Amino acid sequence: MDFKVVTKPDTTSIELSGVLTFDDHERFKAVVEAITVAESDGVELDLTGMKMIDSAGIGMLLLANDRAGKAGKTLALRGVTGHVAKVVELSKVDQIIKVL
Repeated sequence: MDFKVVTKPDTTSIELSGVLTFDDHERFKAVVEAITVAESDGVELDLTGMKMIDSAGIGMLLLANDRAGKAGKTLALRGVTGHVAKVVELSKVDQIIKVL
């Protein structure tokens, strides 16, 4: 997994790419940190570049959502397509984290 933080006027977008699996949990800590220190209250995880996500990756998204809430921010997912969309739908993450 790779990521890039893009600051926009009214939101912070974190663009994720590659795969998100248990092996990425250490690197994902930096994503969570970027969410909590974002200047805007709205944060988007842009998953357009994600090829695959597993159950551990879903857990990391839920953790990010929890930490965002504790930091007074709202988290949303953008660019959810293909395999990632199927996993998000099956895990019902879209009922917990808003999908744009």
